[in-house]
Amino acid sequence: MIRKKLIYLLIALTAVACENDIQAVMEFDSKKAAVENGTDILLIYSQGGRVNAKLTAPTMERSLDKPSYVKFKQGLKLLMFNDTLGLESTLVADTGRYLEDEGAVFLSKNVVVVNKRGDRLNTDELNWDPKRKVFYSTKEVFIKTPTDSLHGWGLIANEDFTDRKIINVSGPITMQDSLSMQ
Repeated sequence: MIRKKLIYLLIALTAVACENDIQAVMEFDSKKAAVENGTDILLIYSQGGRVNAKLTAPTMERSLDKPSYVKFKQGLKLLMFNDTLGLESTLVADTGRYLEDEGAVFLSKNVVVVNKRGDRLNTDELNWDPKRKVFYSTKEVFIKTPTDSLHGWGLIANEDFTDRKIINVSGPITMQDSLSMQ
């Protein structure tokens, strides 16, 4: 009889000890629900009925908390098009983050951009400022063109990488003779 009472007492104590705070449970659920995940991502960006870009990625994580963001932890590839769907440039990176409210993009680890002229940029960090419509970096950059190789630290470039400036150039630079261009 004492043994039965002891078992009932242990069961009652266990039930009381396992009580969950309903507020803590709701907070946990809301945090978990505030993140969307996806795999085999294909995003098509368009404005005014014209396709501007196509993004593919193995995975995507989107936080709905403020400030909201989208993360590409396993890399991404972005194809950018002109008005006639001609390929303007290609961008790949091992990781990426997009701040939805600001429109800012932060790319890192093995970032490579190739434009339609065949110019190639390699860096470990590249950012996009939507207000100024420029790409920029403070990290080491390598640019390979059909006629030249450039190296330095820091970069600012327009959206299609046809106009760019390395902030601190390192190494030899080949200059074209201005008389031969006339």
